Amino acid sequence: MIRSIARFFVITMPAAAVLIFFFIFNEISWLTSGIALLLIFLVNAIITKAFFREPESFITYLRHLAQGRDIEPPRFHKGLFGSFRLADAFQSVKNLWSNQTLSDALILENLPDPLIMMNNETTVVFANQIARSFFGESIMHQTISAAFSDDVLNTALKRIVSETSPAEWFEWNYHDDQTTYTFQTRLERLPAPAKNGAIIVMTLHDITPFKRFKQQQSDFFANASHELKTPLAILSGFIETLQGPAKDDETAREKFLAMMAEQTGRMTHLVQDLLKTARLQMTEQTNQRDVVLLPDLLQSVVEGLKIRATQNDKTLTLKIVHDLPRLMGNRAELHQVFQNLIDNAIKYGEPQSDILIKAHLCNGFPKKSDRYFSDVRQVIAISVHNTGNPISPHHIDKLFDRFYRVDSLKSRRIEGTGLGLGIAQQIVNRHDGMIDVTSSAAAGTTFCVYLPVDF
Repeated sequence: MIRSIARFFVITMPAAAVLIFFFIFNEISWLTSGIALLLIFLVNAIITKAFFREPESFITYLRHLAQGRDIEPPRFHKGLFGSFRLADAFQSVKNLWSNQTLSDALILENLPDPLIMMNNETTVVFANQIARSFFGESIMHQTISAAFSDDVLNTALKRIVSETSPAEWFEWNYHDDQTTYTFQTRLERLPAPAKNGAIIVMTLHDITPFKRFKQQQSDFFANASHELKTPLAILSGFIETLQGPAKDDETAREKFLAMMAEQTGRMTHLVQDLLKTARLQMTEQTNQRDVVLLPDLLQSVVEGLKIRATQNDKTLTLKIVHDLPRLMGNRAELHQVFQNLIDNAIKYGEPQSDILIKAHLCNGFPKKSDRYFSDVRQVIAISVHNTGNPISPHHIDKLFDRFYRVDSLKSRRIEGTGLGLGIAQQIVNRHDGMIDVTSSAAAGTTFCVYLPVDF
């Protein structure tokens, strides 16, 4: 209002001054000057309204937008400003901005990594879809300290809120009911508050598989070193004994040489299994596809292990229930799977027992599998059953870990590297199958391999 009055007088005063000048020097009468002055005021009012009212409305509209208030934009009438259609043009730009904002929000919502936005009180004002799936819908409108009682996270957040640090990088471990996740976490303060009031952004990248792989790699080398160290130490002790006190003792020499051969064989088996594991990892991306006739393959494995079974006072029985279709896969690798499983059954089965190898056709994966509803392909199930000491559920969960062996007196006495089941599972996974274990004192232990027909 004040600006309008000031503008009115600024425009009017020069004309009024001229009229007063002419009136003082009697060039015009007071009536003429009064009428002229009135006309000037009227024209000025019309001009001011026509030329300045609508631009002022537009400026007011922009001021409201800058303050975050979305109001209806003004529309210019026909006339000097009507041809420019400034409000319409700005509305188009505003619509473009709105669409871009919606697109950006959709991108943030569907990011593959969790993203959380907070206001200055650290209350969550936005969490994308994957963040809500990790931490639950209840994370919205909570403070971070209420959602997560983690000292590392809350300490870093305090530095961001106090503006001591513009950004923080750290690893954060999050524990839910079943799993521990490790996130590479970044906290960063925005240069200005977003429309939803967010001023702090937290992005999380799940590095759990990488950390797990590093731990497995570390465990693998530690276990491999340990497995090689023991027989090497035994061999070294025997050699020193043969070179010293038992140098001329033929009985001791024969005994020690037999033990040395046994330890050498153990190391040979370990090195072979290590090479198989490395070879499988190196050829993980290759997909050799042979035509595999499972009855012939299983018969070949059984024939090759019959002598070993007899030496361990066990018998092998192969039962093919259906006329099985052909499989496409790597024949040598599948041979290795069933050789490992049957060999384990020979090692750990009860003396004077029968080991049953059975193969039959199924309409899909077993019901307890996650793939029962999603994968409806025909599947060949090959089971290896033996009787003996049952495997506890605690051990079943770890059976396929590299170098893992059930900690029992019998297991420690039996020769093995702890890599056979891990190799078997890796091969089965490469063939898009699955391997399952059930064990009880009454029913015995059964390893069952499921292989899809059209792999």
